[in-house]
Amino acid sequence: MEPESILDFHTGYEDILAARARSVTRENQIALAIALVGSENPKEIEEGVAILEEIVKDTIHSEDARVCIHYLALAHARLQNYDKSVNLLDALLRTEPSNMQATELRRVVQKKMKRDGLLGLGILGGVAAVIGGVVIAGFALKK
Repeated sequence: MEPESILDFHTGYEDILAARARSVTRENQIALAIALVGSENPKEIEEGVAILEEIVKDTIHSEDARVCIHYLALAHARLQNYDKSVNLLDALLRTEPSNMQATELRRVVQKKMKRDGLLGLGILGGVAAVIGGVVIAGFALKK
């Protein structure tokens, strides 16, 4: 599996429906949130984020918090909230410096962040060139 495919985590609609149908326990809430994070629908990913944030806020179990923070970081990366994702991963790595999953996800998010930033600059540069060309053409036509 390619490292970048970490962000391609997907959950099928049937899996989300099954997770919603389970009784409300901490474990089932986490399972539902993880399923939502894997959705193609940004609204469902955001719903997963809300559930995970609530669990992290209320949990005293470090394992639950670690899992939730990891999936929160993944969800934010999938929503292209890269800064928030990296901040969550940095917090996780401060408490667990040898966490290889978090280390790899952080590397992938930073790579994606850099690529999308460069792509954004390229698009911005292209738009500026087009606008500049239109302005120059406008001046040329006025003469």
